Amino acid sequence: MEHANYSKPTQREIDRAETDLLITLSQLTGRTFADLAGWHESKVSRMNWRDIATVFCIARMAVEVSPIGRAIQGAYEAIGNKKCPAATEHSSQITIEF
Repeated sequence: MEHANYSKPTQREIDRAETDLLITLSQLTGRTFADLAGWHESKVSRMNWRDIATVFCIARMAVEVSPIGRAIQGAYEAIGNKKCPAATEHSSQITIEF
């Protein structure tokens, strides 16, 4: 538990999560979202996205200290985002000079 973080999520974290949610949801109409969720359309319009963003932030904090979350982080660090090897040959890009 040396990695435990007992502080609450900051307003900035919640704001970012809420913005990410709203941007993602703006790609769907309320009717489409309700159909996918199996809800009535009015439930989507009354939903408090700020509360949901707060739940996501708290869940992220919980995953960071849980055994499964630590295992996933360890696997990600081991595999990670490996970069493609650099090109060693002459590139065939077109160069335009003005």
